[in-house]
Amino acid sequence: MLHAASLLSHRSRLSKFQRALQEIVRPESRVVDIGTGTGVLALIAARAGAKSVTAVDVNRESLNYARKAAEINGLSQNISFVESHFEDYVPEEQADIVVCEMLSSMLLVEQQVPACAHAAKRILKPGGIILPASASVYAVLVECHSLLGRFTLFDLEFPKVPQTLGKGDAKDLSDAVLVAKFDFSTPDVPAEVDEMLEYTIIEDGVLHGLVGFFKAQLYEDITLGMDDGWRELFLPLAEPVEVSKGARVSVQLRFKPDEFDSLKLGRPILS
Repeated sequence: MLHAASLLSHRSRLSKFQRALQEIVRPESRVVDIGTGTGVLALIAARAGAKSVTAVDVNRESLNYARKAAEINGLSQNISFVESHFEDYVPEEQADIVVCEMLSSMLLVEQQVPACAHAAKRILKPGGIILPASASVYAVLVECHSLLGRFTLFDLEFPKVPQTLGKGDAKDLSDAVLVAKFDFSTPDVPAEVDEMLEYTIIEDGVLHGLVGFFKAQLYEDITLGMDDGWRELFLPLAEPVEVSKGARVSVQLRFKPDEFDSLKLGRPILS
């Protein structure tokens, strides 16, 4: 619950959802918020005038917190709370609007992709609106001494695993390339992303890995990006590689959406 409540500080992200919901909610709208957490998006939808709002979460502690928030704001009569995993939730009447904010770095950690696929198939009315509408994942080659150094301590070596990073932690050695795009309005989700990424080095350096991030379309011209409260993800290579400006680098990247342990990064091929 501490983590969920900390997300209330991401005002830029929440203000964009508020703007989108205020634009699309009508007095007859039925809204479902999947993975409601603190209930903030459900409360925003209720305040926007929705006919009904259903807040779904598998975590009982989160639902209790969301219920208290609804009581404090006089919205208890407007919101129903359902304790359920998203895969098990099917409403009696399909929703006009589904909100599902489980976005994460590269869409690897949270269950945004499978949750939206289920929503498109079982929860959302034909022609209904899902927020966010889509997301694109990108990756860039980087030099990143600081994060790579975490895996060596005293005389001990540790397995290299992905790490979130902040601004200034890494130096880009290439432009970013598109890895995958996900349309959240359709149940047709690829079981796996498996791409050979092609880069041109723009600066001499030591290639330590890739940094992944996403850009999402929330609704029409409203977009979400890493500056709205998410952190990029550093994917370390097994071994560093020296690279020169102008070199071509190919890297195989494979993962299953929402399965963090499925991530596989191939050895870079230089030409």
